[in-house]
Amino acid sequence: MVVCGALVAPPTSDIYTPQDLAGRRVGLDYGNGTAYAGFQMLEGAVPRDAVVTVPAATPPNERFTALMRGDFEATVFQEPYITVAEKAGCRLVSVTFFHGTWVASPDVNPDAYGALLRGIKRAVALINADKRRYMTYFHRDFPGCPEVQSLTPDDFNVGRIQLKEPTPIPEADARWAWEWMASWGLIDGTFDVTTQIDRKIEARAHEVAR
Repeated sequence: MVVCGALVAPPTSDIYTPQDLAGRRVGLDYGNGTAYAGFQMLEGAVPRDAVVTVPAATPPNERFTALMRGDFEATVFQEPYITVAEKAGCRLVSVTFFHGTWVASPDVNPDAYGALLRGIKRAVALINADKRRYMTYFHRDFPGCPEVQSLTPDDFNVGRIQLKEPTPIPEADARWAWEWMASWGLIDGTFDVTTQIDRKIEARAHEVAR
């Protein structure tokens, strides 16, 4: 999955661009991809010392409620809550895309991991062939959220639904991500590709997945 993250302001806000968020409270679910995307969108628009974030709930339905209640002035959503927010009159002030990546423990069997990759490849082909057909999966994933249950496949901007076949992790990308996170104080230590990426398991898994 190439995840879409949107920096969203409520309908009554005077925020129209990420630059307007300098010194303003942005609610982020620390430790998750949406939070990292939020830092990246903000740092591209305002000086780092003008980025002000506060902790926000991880479940997007709770974060949406907090945004509409005025607990903070913007937050970051993935789908289906980008669409939920748009239907509620919220404003998208910045949008970015980032890789969703599976992380495996060292004891994972390469053949099992390869089978997982093979399944993902099949899913990518099926979904890309008819994206709207699979929008109802969001209903399954958010059964207790009426704002999601009310969405129809036609409500979604399918351009925000991006999938590609999984590939080996580029070392340069992994190193950049580690060093960027360290620069924000989000992770400790230095990057070591030999301990962060098991190339033997990765190579075997991708061979199995062919």
